[in-house]
Amino acid sequence: MGVFAERLSAWYFRLKGYEILARNWRTRFGEIDLIARRGKTLVFVEVKARRNKKQGAPEEALTWHKRRRLFRLAEAYLASHPVEAQNFRFDLIAVDFSEKTPQLKHYEGVLEDEGS
Repeated sequence: MGVFAERLSAWYFRLKGYEILARNWRTRFGEIDLIARRGKTLVFVEVKARRNKKQGAPEEALTWHKRRRLFRLAEAYLASHPVEAQNFRFDLIAVDFSEKTPQLKHYEGVLEDEGS
């Protein structure tokens, strides 16, 4: 389910005109699901999916701890991959598989620097 949600998210970003720079970019501290670029904006994307509503909405899975880790991973990516981007943001893709057709929601700018 997670792999399909990430593929669906990458497809969605491509349709919106983004270039996918990396999928499942990893360090020993964790992974960033997608890294995309459109123009001079770099986007770090977290993908969350749910099969049913028992565990809540996919959006609810982006906890404070996961937000902080994502920010640190993005810092590591920027340090190791010089890119020509004037700005960057963190987006969330929430995929709900509880219906017959998967429902995808895109939330832009879900993370700001929350301190070290």
